[in-house]
Order: sequence, then structure tokens, then C-alpha cells
Amino acid sequence: MSYEALFQNALSLHEAGRLDEAERLYRQILETAPEHPVVLNLLGLVAQNKGLQDEAISLFIRAIGEKPQEVSYRYNLAFSYKLAKRYREALEAFGSVLKLNPNIKEAHNETGLIYQQLGEYDKAKQSFENALKLDDKYAEARINKAMNLRYSNLPQAAEELEKLIPAYAGEALLWFYLAQLYFERKNWPKAWAAASKTKELAPASDEARVMLGELSLLENDTEKAKIYFAKAELLNPDNLDALLRLADIYSRENLFDEAEKRYKRVLELEPKNFAAHQNYAEMLYRAKRTAEALEEYRQAAIINPKAAEVSNNLALILKDLAEYAEAAGLLLNACRLNPGVEEISINLSETITLLARQDAGKARETADRWLEIDAGNIFARKLKATLEGEYFENNNLFNEKLFDHFADNYELVMQNLGYSAALAVGRIIGDEPADIVDLGCGTGLLGAALKTPQNKITGVDISQKMLDKAAAKNVYDRLVKDDIAHFLEHNRDFDIAVMGDVCGYINDIEKIIKLLKNKTIVFTIEVTNELPGSVGPDGRYRHNPQYIEKLLRENGFGSIHKEDIVLRHEAGEEVRGMIFKGESHG
Repeated sequence: MSYEALFQNALSLHEAGRLDEAERLYRQILETAPEHPVVLNLLGLVAQNKGLQDEAISLFIRAIGEKPQEVSYRYNLAFSYKLAKRYREALEAFGSVLKLNPNIKEAHNETGLIYQQLGEYDKAKQSFENALKLDDKYAEARINKAMNLRYSNLPQAAEELEKLIPAYAGEALLWFYLAQLYFERKNWPKAWAAASKTKELAPASDEARVMLGELSLLENDTEKAKIYFAKAELLNPDNLDALLRLADIYSRENLFDEAEKRYKRVLELEPKNFAAHQNYAEMLYRAKRTAEALEEYRQAAIINPKAAEVSNNLALILKDLAEYAEAAGLLLNACRLNPGVEEISINLSETITLLARQDAGKARETADRWLEIDAGNIFARKLKATLEGEYFENNNLFNEKLFDHFADNYELVMQNLGYSAALAVGRIIGDEPADIVDLGCGTGLLGAALKTPQNKITGVDISQKMLDKAAAKNVYDRLVKDDIAHFLEHNRDFDIAVMGDVCGYINDIEKIIKLLKNKTIVFTIEVTNELPGSVGPDGRYRHNPQYIEKLLRENGFGSIHKEDIVLRHEAGEEVRGMIFKGESHG
């Protein structure tokens, strides 16, 4: 085949989108003419279309070297720099285009878009105006100029874009920008309408699909969102937003292979994508690939060392690996970056508690540093008291915050710990009709064990989120948000009071027993030989059975039944407890 025929064949394949075949013929031509500028430029365009911007840039530079005055080569080079997010080099390249030919309106428009990316909005505005001087009906520049207001006055940007609708109603870019602005202003109906109009005008727009996917997620319609993101991925396999959203959805659905494939693709395209490293790490952790998760979290921390969530998640892995000192250090950093976040505080409290078993001195030192960072933190103050073996004066506030936090996964945690107090209390109570008050009812595990058609049950808890979970079980006749002692001081209309694994959070058990005079009481304790009790290393209160029995007798409970039980399992060991039933003579 002649050179000309080979070249024309390659061009035809290129125009038909058969890039691999076109590339093969272009390279065949270069074997005989290695510095042919036209072929080098066309090969650069193939690489650009494939997303291989470094290769494209190299080819365009070679083409320019052979033909420095060819504006199109310089324009293509500038565009590849822009796609590669090498914005300063892109500006320089577009500058060389405009130096050769200042009348290329597209170059002015692209320059404006790059200035926007760099946050230089006044220069962006000037570039769009330069384009409009060359063609005052240039739709893209006029729309971009209006959108440029977004960065200083978002409502005004929307108004200016809306004013352009009569003249440019057929421009997909206008509707896409409006969709973005409506989305940012949380005007979901208008965002839907504008994104749908974008899709109608630009059926091949991957960005419109991404916007529709985001709106679907806001409606909690994950399946519809997945369809939109998948279509965006099909239209543009390198759309980072579509890839990342799909990866996140598949990760939540435990389809780890599908998620991983997309996380890896995002990181191929953008190695320093913080969200991809962070979310991929979370997926790996949930897939029990701990070492890989650790590495991904470390990469995320390098990219954004001020991300408290990354420090928190990295610490959780180290805690699982029993690296408590390093984990505590990361959590202290997270607290410093984002003080007052209860999840971080609870994780730090648990980690320092575990550290105390390895190195009590280091644990106290870390607790002191925490209080220096956040002196008012209820979890830090409770932990300090625990490490000193002291009772904590603000116990109710601590319990409320703790159980509000744990409400969503409380039952799963209890299941994993082999929680048995509810069944033990239910067995002791039996099925005789009674008005029962479930003190510290939590999510209703004990109420569910006690419920019979004859029983009337009131649930009391200091955590509203726990009560919300309990209400969903539909086993309580009444639910009350209150401190146990305060409730008992103002309510006496019940026969039996029950507490299942609640006394570990009550520092003044004597007061509660006194308030239950003349009632029947069934409750569990975690036992200790110390008198009258002690604070465990986990911050729970442990009670001496002999002291409890003494309190019951002193307060008129003449009939006392007690049994040894296993409350739960922690760290593979049984947590020993005791169940009491006290019946009053009065």
C-alpha cells in the first residue's frame, strides 16, 4: 500500500473512532518518516482521546519541534496540558497559540476555564470577554462568563444564566451549569429538570448522568443512581466521579471485586485522589484485608494530613493489631483536628483503656494530653477518673452521650459479646401478670424477653436514640426519657423493676435500691471482691455481691434470691456476674 493510501486509510479509521487500528497505521508510517509532524500530531490526538495525556503531550511537542508555526499543534498541546491538570503549562501553551493568532476565540475561552481552575476569577472573566469581543454570539464564552460569578455570588450566577435561556435554550452547557447551581442551592426539583434537559440536548453527556445519579442518591434511590453512574461510566470510562460513586455503592453492597476495580481505576487516573484512597481503605478493612487497608489509609493521610477521619480510621486498624500507643497518638491528632466528635472520643477512650493493660503510665500520660487538648470532653474526664479508680460525678451525661452514639449498632455488639442478661432476668421474672418498669431499657432487648399479653411494661432510658430503637419493637406500653433515679423519685406505679446489665453504669447503686423499697427488683451486677465496689478498667462499675445483699436487707427486701451468671464475653473471656431478685416485706 502506498504512503498516501496508508495515510488516508489511517485517517478514515481515526474519524470512525477505531483508534487502535488508526494508531497502528500511524506508527507504521512513522517507521519510514519518524518525525512527520502531521502523523505525530494525529498520534497525539489518538493518545489524547484515550486519556494518555503524558504520551499525547510528548507527541505534540515533537510535532511542534518539526513545525513551530502550526497553531493547531500548539492548541492540541495546550488542551492535553489542561486535561492532565497541568494548568500553568496549559496557560503557557494557550498563550503561545494566541501569540501566533490572537483571533482564536476558543483559545481565549479555554484560557478562562483554566483561570477558573486556578481560582483567578478576574482573569477568567477577562478571557471570556476577550472571546466575546471576537464573537459576541459565542455561546460557550457567554455561558462561562455568567457561570464565573458562581465563585463570588452564586445566586447572581444563577440569575445571569437564567437570563440566557431565551437566547441559548438549545445549549446543553447552559442547562448543565444551571443544574450544578440548583444542586448547590439545594433546589432539587430545578436541579432534576436542568440535568434532564442537559441529557436531552446532549445524549452522550456523561456529566449529566453523574448529576442525575447524585440527585437519585439524595432521594435514597440507590438502584436508579447506579444506573445513571453506570451509563456515565459507559460513555466515559475515565469519568472519576462516576467511577468513585459506583465503587462506593458496590462497596456498601459488599461487592468488593466490582468496587476494587473502580477504586484502582480512579487511582490510575489520579494517584493522589484522597477520597479514592480513603474509601478503598474502608472497603479493604471491611473485607478483612487489614494490611492493604492500613497502606491505603497511610496514603490518604499523606495526601491530607489534616483529615481527622483518616487518623481515626487508621487508628482503628492499629487498635485491632494491638498497636495501642500508636493508635492513641493518631486519635489524639484526630481530636486536635476535630475536637468534640463523639465517635473519635469514644474510640480514643477505648484505645487508652486497652493501652492501660500494656502500659498504665503511658495510658495516664495520653489521657492527660487528651484533657490538655479538650478539657471539657466528657469522655476524657470519665476516662481520667477511671484510670485513677475514682467515681465520676457527671455519670448521667456520659451515659446519655455514650448510648446515643451506640444506639445504631448496640444490638449487634451485644450479640457479638454473647449478651445473656435479658434472658436471665426474663427467666427469673416468669410470666405472671405484672406492671414492670425496665430501667435502662436501651433498645428493648429485655422488654422483648419480658413481654406477655398480661404484662404492662414501661421503658426508661437516658438516651433518646436508644428509646427510638426500643419503640420500633412495639413491646413497651410507655417509654420515658429520664435518669433512673429521677424517674423513681417521681413514679411508683409499678410492681417490678428490672435492670439487665445496667448497674455497670450506675455509680450510686445504694440510692437506686433505696428508691425501690416496697417493690420487687430483679437486676444483674458485674462482680468484684472489693468493698463496696470498684471501677473497672473499662470504666464500668463493679459491685460486691455481699455489699449488694446487705443493701437489699437494710432496705426491707426480706426475700433475696441470687445466682452466678455469665453476663457476656469480652476478649474471649467470660465476664462473671450475678443476678439478684429482691422482694420486699412491705
